[in-house]
Amino acid sequence: MSQPPDPRPSALAPLSADAPGVPRTWAERLRWTWRRLWHRRGPWLLLSVTLLCTTGVLTLLQPFPRVDRMLQDNARAAMGQHATDDVVLVTIDDASLEAVGRWPWRRALHAEVLRRIAAQSPRCIGLDLLLTEQDAADREDDLVLAEAMRDSGCVVLPMALQSAGGQPQKELVPVPVLAAAAAGIGHAHISLDQDGVARSVYLTEGFEGRPWPHFVKALYEAGEAWAHDGSLPAHPVLPAPPRPQGPWLRSDHELVVFTIGEHPIASVSYIDVLRGKVPPDLFRDRYVLVGTTALGMGDAYATAAPSATGLMAGIQIFANVLQGFIAERRVVVASPWQDVAFNVLPLAVALLGLLWLRPAGVLLLIVAMLGLRLGLHVLRPWVGVQFAPAVGFMALLAVYPLWSLLRLTAALRFLRTGSEQLNAELEGFPAPRPPDASGDYLDRQMAATSAAALRMRDLHRFVRDGINHLPDATMVLDTQGRVMIANLAALRHWKAESTGLAGRDAHDLLADVRRRGKGMPMMPPGALHQSLNPVIDEGEDAQGRLLLVRCVPFFDTANAHAGWLIALVDITLMRRAQSQRDEALRFISHDIREPSASILTILELARSRPDQFTRRELFARIERHAQTGLELADGFVGLARAEAQPFRPEPLDLVALLHQTADNAWAAARKRQVSVLIAAEPEEALCVGDRALITRALGNVLSNALKYSLPGCDVHCAVVERPRHWAVSVRDQGPGIAPELQSQLFQPFHRLHRDTHPEVHGVGLGLLLVRTVVQRHGGSVEIDSAVDAGSTVTLVLPKPTEAELAAMTAEPE
Repeated sequence: MSQPPDPRPSALAPLSADAPGVPRTWAERLRWTWRRLWHRRGPWLLLSVTLLCTTGVLTLLQPFPRVDRMLQDNARAAMGQHATDDVVLVTIDDASLEAVGRWPWRRALHAEVLRRIAAQSPRCIGLDLLLTEQDAADREDDLVLAEAMRDSGCVVLPMALQSAGGQPQKELVPVPVLAAAAAGIGHAHISLDQDGVARSVYLTEGFEGRPWPHFVKALYEAGEAWAHDGSLPAHPVLPAPPRPQGPWLRSDHELVVFTIGEHPIASVSYIDVLRGKVPPDLFRDRYVLVGTTALGMGDAYATAAPSATGLMAGIQIFANVLQGFIAERRVVVASPWQDVAFNVLPLAVALLGLLWLRPAGVLLLIVAMLGLRLGLHVLRPWVGVQFAPAVGFMALLAVYPLWSLLRLTAALRFLRTGSEQLNAELEGFPAPRPPDASGDYLDRQMAATSAAALRMRDLHRFVRDGINHLPDATMVLDTQGRVMIANLAALRHWKAESTGLAGRDAHDLLADVRRRGKGMPMMPPGALHQSLNPVIDEGEDAQGRLLLVRCVPFFDTANAHAGWLIALVDITLMRRAQSQRDEALRFISHDIREPSASILTILELARSRPDQFTRRELFARIERHAQTGLELADGFVGLARAEAQPFRPEPLDLVALLHQTADNAWAAARKRQVSVLIAAEPEEALCVGDRALITRALGNVLSNALKYSLPGCDVHCAVVERPRHWAVSVRDQGPGIAPELQSQLFQPFHRLHRDTHPEVHGVGLGLLLVRTVVQRHGGSVEIDSAVDAGSTVTLVLPKPTEAELAAMTAEPE
């Protein structure tokens, strides 16, 4: 059956460049892509770009230094280091000042202390005293000190930057004689944050072209070089230039990792060293730092490390820095771009999680990113980098609230738009109760959406029930041909009432259906994947049922293929009725006209040739043809009544009906010289049926047996009881029927013995009427016959239950 082409484009066919809605130029494609991306990911893109850019800019600007320092100081205990025996402090404390006298002291005292320290072979000595001017009172002391420095082997001196009083900046370096004897010179600056707390140092400072290492770095490098091969590192050329060479530059910013624990860095008083009251091996192979710790000396700084006074002397800070060099527990301050990466990358991961994770997963991911940042912050001594965490922490904490706000706004907009669209689409359906106007805006919008969804569920229920109660097998398929919805008729058609059809492949369900007259499969494998053309044709399944198959695609609101709707109409009875109608027309137009035409022909011959027939022969032939026409009409009307007349059930005794039928056929049996014998048992066989129809059926069976029985033969009739049925049989001794021809017994207007027994009149409707009557009673017809062995026709009728008999025999009130 040819079908009109589908006006919709195939889902598998590529869109042409001229198709509406397809961008043609690169600019149109770019705009089209951006619109699609914005429609699907707009809020996420807006939030991501805003948060990432804001976090990056704020990280570079560092607008929350106090928060950063609070976070850093609160975890500072975790980045401490334990003191070792590699560093010893020689402190100019209050006891030393009291014993020696007012500061400054003669440099000869420092020389004596250096000699006493050097006597124990230290690794290197750091003399943290600014010796930038000659001793005016005791000029020889500089030479004495220089000599002691050279004798000690490794002594490092400090230098500083002078920038007070609005004067030009300049270097404050040791006097030449001392500088020449020093193993190294380094700046002794400590970096103070905005709150005045000392937390870090710059390992390199100086004018352009004249970088100075930090005092501690110079001490460490000199000690390592002296211990390795006795060489000493170089320092900038002295004396310093009279004018500054550009700005003072600083680099290699590094945190001070303070010592923790019960055992601080070893310390001894300056006066005790001078008097020789120290253990003999106290300084051996150790770094020795000599400096002031007395409160009145002014060399004290506020630090984040816990202390009794909250202050720490510069020499003690230097000792902690040196301890970090020795133990390799150094923490540098992150560069701006490292801070940006530290704050932005975890934020980017959390933002990506918004796309694929559920809310609980997003929260867990944010907590994980916060934990990662906290871990990197706590493990600074091992990571070796100190980040500014405030902006990143704030950004991570703000991700979920901001995203929830955006999604809530989008959800409200979607709910409002969706509700309006649903109400517009469902115009004409009963409107639900007006939504509750109480509550906030979200409550009201949710109530409106709930009302619209209720109308949609009602519509869905209406459609579902409508499909479910359709008389024809109907299924809704997805785009791949799998069953999504199947109605009750479909379940009955495939006998799947208990298992259902959901998920089954329609190609498999319809595999046995062949196109009628062509033999081709109605639904070959993959047919629904290859084209969107509807399938509408007649077919026949393996059970012989004639089916009208209608399979058409349906589309969603975006005109995209959404699935298939398939319906199977069982037209077996209709085609059978059509065939019977055609047979009836043929019967009326040919068979029933034939006797009348024969009579007219005989009459015409009698007129034209009066001597052709005798009067007796003429009447006999006319009578025979008239009788044939009457039998044809009577058989056709009887079959039509058996099929269509109202069924009038009543309690019947099949034994009595069989006797009555035999009595009615007595005259015909006598004429044929045939005896009708009825078995004696049973005495009664009760059933429920239409008396007229069963009587007609029994009469037809017995009439056929008499017609084909030879004179002197017997026709045996019997009623036999079966477990659930009564079997009424009629057996003759006629010519019999070959097994391969028995299937033609019930074809209308078809007589098997037309040629072998022309004397037997009939129209070929008797047994068809018998089968129709028995089937209307829920029974069946059995044929047992063979050539020259006679035939047995058995009518199998169901036994009634006692309840059915009681209901039929009960008198109406």
